[in-house]
Amino acid sequence: MSYLLKLPAAENFSMKKIFIFIVFNLLLAGASAQTKAAFIRAGEEAMKKNDFFTAMNHFEEALEFPGSETSIRYQYGEAARQFFAYDLAIQQYQLVLNDKKADRFPLSKFWLSTAYQSMGQYQKAINGFNDFIKNTPNQIFKDKAIAARQACEWALSMVHQPHDLEITHLDKKVNTPYSEFGAIQQGDTLYYSSYRYRMTRDQTIPKRRTTKVLTQTGTAKGRPLTRKFNETDKLTAHTSLTPDGQRIYYTICEYTDEVNIRCQIYYRDLDQRNRWGSAQKLPAAINQDGFTTTQPAWGIDPTTQKPVLYFSSDRPGGKGGLDLYQVEITKSGFGVPLNLTTLNTEEDEITPFYHQKSQSLFFSSMGYQSLGGFDIYQAMHDGASWETPLHTGYPLNSSYNDIYFTLNADSTEAYISSNRSGSYYLEEKNKACCNDIFLVKINPPLPVVPNVPENDTTTVVMIPPVVPEMVDTTPIAIVPPVVSVPKTEEPKIPVVPTTPSIKPPEIVTSPPLVTTVEELKSILPLPLYFHNDQPDARSFLETTKTNYQTTYNDYTQRREEYLNAVTKEEKEGVQKFFAQDLENGYTVFLKFVEGMKGQLQSGKKITLTVQGYTSPRAQSGYNLALGKRRIAAVINFFRNYQNGSLMPYLNQGQLMIKETSFGETTAPASVSDLLQDRRNSIYVPAAARERRVELVEIYID
Repeated sequence: MSYLLKLPAAENFSMKKIFIFIVFNLLLAGASAQTKAAFIRAGEEAMKKNDFFTAMNHFEEALEFPGSETSIRYQYGEAARQFFAYDLAIQQYQLVLNDKKADRFPLSKFWLSTAYQSMGQYQKAINGFNDFIKNTPNQIFKDKAIAARQACEWALSMVHQPHDLEITHLDKKVNTPYSEFGAIQQGDTLYYSSYRYRMTRDQTIPKRRTTKVLTQTGTAKGRPLTRKFNETDKLTAHTSLTPDGQRIYYTICEYTDEVNIRCQIYYRDLDQRNRWGSAQKLPAAINQDGFTTTQPAWGIDPTTQKPVLYFSSDRPGGKGGLDLYQVEITKSGFGVPLNLTTLNTEEDEITPFYHQKSQSLFFSSMGYQSLGGFDIYQAMHDGASWETPLHTGYPLNSSYNDIYFTLNADSTEAYISSNRSGSYYLEEKNKACCNDIFLVKINPPLPVVPNVPENDTTTVVMIPPVVPEMVDTTPIAIVPPVVSVPKTEEPKIPVVPTTPSIKPPEIVTSPPLVTTVEELKSILPLPLYFHNDQPDARSFLETTKTNYQTTYNDYTQRREEYLNAVTKEEKEGVQKFFAQDLENGYTVFLKFVEGMKGQLQSGKKITLTVQGYTSPRAQSGYNLALGKRRIAAVINFFRNYQNGSLMPYLNQGQLMIKETSFGETTAPASVSDLLQDRRNSIYVPAAARERRVELVEIYID
């Protein structure tokens, strides 16, 4: 069953409630005891089918009759909780606990506390779990309550340290009291799915609802895609477009009973008239018979840099529930689906989304520490495998279900679908059910990551902020503004905890001056070196806030790490690299900058050419971006030099920077590009010398 439609399936309730009332009044108009028993049996049958709304209505009708109210209220509360009608569930559980027969329902306090947790009332939940833990003899649920209490304590710490986000509920031009979900922006068009429509030929009474794919442009009202894109009596949903907009992946789903859905993935290509062509079903290896394959997301495999399709499926062989998979998109079709085992849990992992610039896979899960329900996680890649998923924080996540995260290329805006407070609903009494679409604006600078309990293994991360691309111009007069980027250590390279043998030098205000133009020119070319994947590891961003001085200071402290990684014969070369290339080069750089400042003060105009290089460990596109980040770090050094003393010259165009990133294109063949060959691709001097920015030429007028 596809989760994305499990929740909305209950939205048939407006007509269903009328139908329930009519049927039971016509067919069961006999003795009241028989009618009450029939309502209870019908409610229990609906619970078995996961049709929680219908069960709620049956138990509500049964309460109209005298006797056995406590038992019915407990079942009513169970149905309401699983329908996400938490207010109603809390009301029923409290009535059960206040009754003299409460001891017959020993889990009432546990489920009441769970409902408080789901509403984000964490302190009430903690108090309830404490009471339950103290009094229950049920060890299984005691352990669950202890874990839930810890989750609530963690959630409280998260809520008290929110990230700087602006979250807006989209208006009625997009959202309705039914579920809207899966929003993704393509150019000026928003694609999304809506569950508001009736199946015209459905034989079920009342007719069940279906989904359609809609688009919204500008401030217009969302409209269904035309030309028979949407199926008449099936559910069309879950769109993902290729970056060039030439292909759209989506799902077509069918009911397997009154509530449950089974989905399969299709695609369409744009034809010569710029219309979506005929639907093409993906192969049987992907769309396995009898199982759901859903929520396709176009992306890249960070290891191979080849296009893949990420999706979620409940097929056999997974860890449990819905798992995340990827399948390569080849010239002739598709490869073999692979389970993303390092990301999946025994619970559901759903709604994948790949963000190309940060090489991150976002998804929602019930299997990790969360604020409640599904939360959104970010998995980053180390070049060989996916790392442990990172929680994306509050208020992006809430105590409700937060799913279908998508992020634009610049990391400035995202969309989520959620049934959080503020979503539209159909009945005032329930205030439950449906997912709506929310716009998330990401505001730099990033906040400090909240602390988590010592025994909690969940790491917290925030989505990368806005970072404008650096444009290669010849020359540029003003350095582009630099916005903060979260800096992360590369986990695959251990930092040896040793005292550095040489104290990192600091910027001195008065190094020996280089006074003449000829002296400045004679220094060039001058290389400045960087540690592996620095600055800002695992990023496709082309600029950074990091200053070269910061990366240099960090690099000098890694001498012992480098010495421990090479052979005995190579140690002398490493010592020479650190002493002569890295540290002496930095000292010469300081003389050069001070001499350049003297020329600027005398009224001269300077154009400086810089070039960025990398070792060949990553793919070429990644390395080009890394080379640009290294140039940006050097430019940040100029911007911050002696409290910004060079900024007036940069702003006025008197100091101009001409920049080029060569990535790995100039690396010699002797430098290893094998990720597993860490010694030859990172630590030996030949590889270290490739990771540099080079001051190539200076023109002084």
